[in-house]
Amino acid sequence: MSGRFDAVADTAVRLPDGSTRDGPIVDLRDVELGPSRDALDRVVCAGCPTTSGALTVHSPPPQSVHRHVSPLTPATTLDRRAALAALAAARGVETPYDDDLRTARRSLRSAAPAAVGVAELRTARRRAAAAGAETERLRERVATIRGRVNALRDADHGTSDDGLAEAEASLSETTRRLSEVATERVAAAQRLELLERNARSARDTRDARLRLEDRVGNLERAVRDARIAAVEDDVLAARRTVTARLSRTRPPDAAVSNGVCDALAVARAAPIRAPVVVAPDLVGALGGPTSTHDVLDAPILIH
Repeated sequence: MSGRFDAVADTAVRLPDGSTRDGPIVDLRDVELGPSRDALDRVVCAGCPTTSGALTVHSPPPQSVHRHVSPLTPATTLDRRAALAALAAARGVETPYDDDLRTARRSLRSAAPAAVGVAELRTARRRAAAAGAETERLRERVATIRGRVNALRDADHGTSDDGLAEAEASLSETTRRLSEVATERVAAAQRLELLERNARSARDTRDARLRLEDRVGNLERAVRDARIAAVEDDVLAARRTVTARLSRTRPPDAAVSNGVCDALAVARAAPIRAPVVVAPDLVGALGGPTSTHDVLDAPILIH
């Protein structure tokens, strides 16, 4: 499989004692290292620089597919669809949905989240209702007082007394108060209308944003499915190569799970740049360091 991708730069590992090992195959089985395989893989992903005296791995930066295939051990499991999607992304696979997805994501970023002032709207509704109720109450009060004033005037045949003066004063004050409350009612109704209009606009904006989110999600799934379909055949072919190699090199009592075979196949099909950490047991099952490197077509760290 050499030549499928650009040439991979050799890996260089600086050990804590200051010595260096490099090349496409770095065998660390004879080195006492504190880090576990997962920790060693984190060193690969972290890159340089590191503190003096720390284990350091000099290599190209890993791609997203790297985390699906490193470290490799006899117990490795694989989220196959996620791994194939990452593989396709690493290969730069394009799909018919890419442009639509980019456009939908831009639209979603520019769609500001809708702000609905629920508490403010609730308060405005209470104020409008209260102002309306008070207006109606005062209108009834004005009608009642006016009726009493008219009755007093008719009874006194136009003469004035304390009762009539008091009734007229009450009518004047109540009428003034009715005018104020009616003005407040109009203002409260206008404020409520504005807030309700804003709330409708906010709901429309929120609904539009939800539709955009749904569209982005649907397009992301379509892109993911198309990418997986684009690399599926290559991964199946790589898996056949892996299983064929294992059938020749694996000891009779060394079973290799489907998850391991799938991970090996993805690693073989992927344009791996950073070294893959491989457990010695799996290296043995694959026939040794050189055979493992050949199967994966990638730089390896054996640990």
